[in-house]
Amino acid sequence: METVKELVQFMQPNQRLDLKAVALTHVLSLTGSTEGKDAILSLDDMLMAIFGLTLDANATVAKDAVLSLINLTAEEAGAFKVFQLAQQVQPRFAIVDVAAKQISDEQAELADAWSMVLSNLTRVESLVPAILDTLEPTLLQLAKAFAKLDYNKKKCKLHYLASIFCNLTQVSRGREICCQPKYQLLQKLLPFASFEESVVRRGGTIGIIKNICFDVVYHDIILNEQDDILVAILQPLCGPEEFSDEDNEKLPIELQYLPESKTRESDPDLRKMLLECLLQLCATRRCREVLRAKGVYEILREYHKWEAKVGRDSECLLACENVVDILLKKEEEIGLDNYHSVEVSAEQADKFAQDDAAYVKTLLD
Repeated sequence: METVKELVQFMQPNQRLDLKAVALTHVLSLTGSTEGKDAILSLDDMLMAIFGLTLDANATVAKDAVLSLINLTAEEAGAFKVFQLAQQVQPRFAIVDVAAKQISDEQAELADAWSMVLSNLTRVESLVPAILDTLEPTLLQLAKAFAKLDYNKKKCKLHYLASIFCNLTQVSRGREICCQPKYQLLQKLLPFASFEESVVRRGGTIGIIKNICFDVVYHDIILNEQDDILVAILQPLCGPEEFSDEDNEKLPIELQYLPESKTRESDPDLRKMLLECLLQLCATRRCREVLRAKGVYEILREYHKWEAKVGRDSECLLACENVVDILLKKEEEIGLDNYHSVEVSAEQADKFAQDDAAYVKTLLD
């Protein structure tokens, strides 16, 4: 610990460049281990020195400082400590402002690194409201940066912006902002649910949709006349299969007559998330009727065949069957307008989970 403390004196803004660089390189290496991170996080002076060096004039020093912050905020406790200290020090280190400014700067070489820091911070749900207070005025600019693939001129990809937006929708205010017509944030993000080049970008976008689907308040917005959100959910589950003319007429126009080259989402976790979105949308009678009318059953029928033979993920198969079971039932059989109105005891929930786990084991035998 004493050795780590001694490094702080060499990490001051007015210190010689070679001393700063060497000390920070050692600190960065320490953040690669749990013990090293714990030691650094226990030293406020060390964290304050790292904050200062993220803005250093030397690009290598600034980069190592930001990389250190990525590692230090990788777990919830570290993210909470870094954020809280940044608010408390004098002068305050506006870590969210700094990150947003760097991400929005087309010429910023550390935009990706800062987006990873902000992704780590927003993962902590209790910090999201305060972060939103700062970020809300810049969300449109961040969405613009995300939506334009060549936005950053220094070859930063900004994929982790998807994770940031996803994390913000953990809270109701984040979901509300994302769905507000005046912002049209969701519409800017939706196309990336099928973005083949980055699983981080796809996963973050699908996570946004899932968080919104889990809030019944937005189901009418999701199942709108434009079908854009429903298409974003269904497209990754679609393959190149041909449908009859009758079935095709049900589907949103974007999902009709897909090319032979069409492939399905390769990540089973993301496929399961998409299926969970559909299950949530089955909550009310009106939404169930919309899903049936839009050919969701027909798409899942073909998807289930593919998953059983090619994808071979038992949890995805179960998630698919859960949706299909509801869509195949007539409303008279269901006898409920809203599934969310049904109260399930803890014992029943545990029994259902056990039954599902046992059934999953049989699916691919």
